[in-house]
Amino acid sequence: MITQVSCKLTNSLLHHLDRQGVSLGPIFEIFDGPEEFLKDPHFWLEVSQVEKIFERASRMVEDPYLARHVAQQVPDLQTWGALDSVFKLMPSAKDYYANLGRAFSYFVGPLQDFVELERGETFVRFRFPIDRTQAPHIFEFLRALLETLPRYTGHIAAASDWTDLKNEMWISWDTAQPSLFNEEPGHVLNPKLLQNLTSLVENQEKQIEAKNREILSQRSELEKLKGVLHNKEANNGDRVSGLAQLAAGVAHEINNPLAFVTSHLRRFEEYFQKLSTYIAHLESMASDHDLKADLDIEFVLKETPVMIKEGQEGLNRVREIVKDLSTLAQPRDPGSDKALRSDLNSIIESSIKVLGKDLGDRIQVEKQLELSQPVDVYPVRMSQVFINLLSNAIHAVEPMGGVIKIKTGQQDGRAIIEIADSGTGMDEKVVSKLFTPFFTTKEAGKGTGLGLSIAQSIIEMHRGRIDVRSEKGKGSRFTISLPMKQEGEMHA
Repeated sequence: MITQVSCKLTNSLLHHLDRQGVSLGPIFEIFDGPEEFLKDPHFWLEVSQVEKIFERASRMVEDPYLARHVAQQVPDLQTWGALDSVFKLMPSAKDYYANLGRAFSYFVGPLQDFVELERGETFVRFRFPIDRTQAPHIFEFLRALLETLPRYTGHIAAASDWTDLKNEMWISWDTAQPSLFNEEPGHVLNPKLLQNLTSLVENQEKQIEAKNREILSQRSELEKLKGVLHNKEANNGDRVSGLAQLAAGVAHEINNPLAFVTSHLRRFEEYFQKLSTYIAHLESMASDHDLKADLDIEFVLKETPVMIKEGQEGLNRVREIVKDLSTLAQPRDPGSDKALRSDLNSIIESSIKVLGKDLGDRIQVEKQLELSQPVDVYPVRMSQVFINLLSNAIHAVEPMGGVIKIKTGQQDGRAIIEIADSGTGMDEKVVSKLFTPFFTTKEAGKGTGLGLSIAQSIIEMHRGRIDVRSEKGKGSRFTISLPMKQEGEMHA
């Protein structure tokens, strides 16, 4: 017993009525659901609903055979989407009837009542899956459709013969093949097929032209983007070069007075020692304690060494800044013009040992060093990068302790190094300034603000990149990507 019918039937009915100028309002009024369902070839309805719709439409146009007339026009309505395209591409009418069960499944279901009884070269006899007394409109629609389908390929429409008592049908069709290029006897030139093929070619040509225009537009955008990237790369190179020149100039200007003050401070310390010895000798020979008190000699003798020590510490700090500026200006290894094939895992291990005192027992270092091949680098400068990153990670970890994770590996010809901490993390505003020279999150006197700028300069000199991901309260992760082999000379 058929229970469901495809809205391919109602879709074709609505198109037919619309072409006839008939109002569709009364049809939608009797349908308990969105009207879009009746137009959707993929939607299914109950048999009684489809019958009710066709019955209403038949009375509206005063045509008791409306379902048959709609089905006969289906090849011209072109309302079935992919199914319509399949019909147009079939080479012969015989193909329509080779699998009748599949053909009926496009329209009605289930198909327990369909049975193929006999087949020949130009006919097929089968038990029709629709009882005409149960669903007369659906019956006439499908019967007319089967007779009309050969029109898709230019054949003469098929003929049908119905045996009411057994609910059996015969479908027979013409054997002639369509021909678009000759007029041999028995062949039929279908203008509709020719029109469809022409429209198909025209549409495809329009689609190809549109796609070509889209490709040309994308290519133009790509060229513009390449130009922008080239300009940005040039600007970045100019920025780095300018920054290096500035750093070199500042370092040079500071070095001279630094050397001068350091030398004089060292000599002052020597002179003070001599003065202290001389004063002690005088005290043993004189008893003028009032003058000593008035001049606060004891305080001077006690405070002067402290001042000398603090002055030396300040100068040492200036020396470190100059050293960092020099590195920023020239990130190569001192005295080295060529990168060396180096084991980055070993450099990382050495860097951890250097910072062992700062790590102490409060910070656990977890290592996953899986980089198995050497990398072309300046070892001393790469050590400086790792020490800077590890120092920042140590500083970020809370006083009660935490974890620093170090991972190395390789991917697509590049070495990948990750250094992550479980520290305080940073917000987006801070992250955006991390690599700016002299920017620091450390308290006054605890950092120069050049560590990450130096690290970035060294990594870029190695034709690599350094990225950071951080979230407030959730720690930070620095990722370094370096080419395993350096092609040509690297420029600082």
